[in-house]
Amino acid sequence: METRAHHLLIGSFMLAFLVLIVAFVLWLGKTEVDREVARYNIYFSGSVAGLGVGGDVRFNGIKVGSVSQILIDRQDTSRVRVIAEVAGDTPIREDSEATLQLQGITGVSFVQITPGSREAAILPVVAGRDMSKYPTIRSRTSAIEALFEAAPDLVTRAAQVLSDENLQNLGGFIADLRSLSQTLVQRQDAIAGAVDSFAKTSTDIAKAAAAAEQIAAKLDRVMDQAEGTLRNANQLLQVDGAAAAQDARKAMAQLNELLTALNVVIDENRVPLNAMTTDGFGEFRRLMAETRILVSSLARVAQRLEDNPSAVLFGNRDAEYRNEGGSGRR
Repeated sequence: METRAHHLLIGSFMLAFLVLIVAFVLWLGKTEVDREVARYNIYFSGSVAGLGVGGDVRFNGIKVGSVSQILIDRQDTSRVRVIAEVAGDTPIREDSEATLQLQGITGVSFVQITPGSREAAILPVVAGRDMSKYPTIRSRTSAIEALFEAAPDLVTRAAQVLSDENLQNLGGFIADLRSLSQTLVQRQDAIAGAVDSFAKTSTDIAKAAAAAEQIAAKLDRVMDQAEGTLRNANQLLQVDGAAAAQDARKAMAQLNELLTALNVVIDENRVPLNAMTTDGFGEFRRLMAETRILVSSLARVAQRLEDNPSAVLFGNRDAEYRNEGGSGRR
């Protein structure tokens, strides 16, 4: 009776365990169904070394999905077709771009998707497993791809640079450099003297340059003064010169009018003027001689008035007295 009870308990436990497993599977399946997943095609030109199935797909640096498949494009074998599964609410737009990025120094790559512009439309989410209907995200060459593409060329160039001839030349250059350094060490005193002389010469050159700069400044001032003088002279010639020329023209016009009037007067009095030049000059000469005599007489009278005015006014009484006295005595 007790053994039968144990079997019933174990059977009930196993039945309950199976029910829980079925419920968990149903819950997990429902979760997967509820989670909307968007799938996109990305075509990369060249190698996608470092990228594998399950690799990260990041949107602006944030992981939003993973790589579900990596295929060779049958229509263009130089391209690699990558199927990316991301969360359905990821805002991937028509101008978003996908690039391969290197994750650290491990050599593992991931797909980086840029957000694109706000004006661009968001790519639709396509349900189902038909890959030909998945929207395509544009790709561009990343630094990793450029590095992988340029790597063979870089290796070739490095091999050319490190050829035997170049290595031999490099060895000779190093030997020459060692010899030059030894020579410099042996002649360091002479070099120090040359450096000091160069420093002194540089100082002299600096002084000469400063003097030249001062001379140039003085020349500038002189040129400014000369320019101002020329400007003033030009203004004087343009303004004052014009006024002087106008005054001269006015004076010449007045002189011309005066000469014209004088000619008229001469023409109108030509006869009296001829008589005056013939007879008038003789009369004028006699008049001047009599005038000269009259002036001499007036000068003598003035002198006598100055010397003895009473004798001039009342006569010479002293001579009369002397004449009267002299008569008495006789």
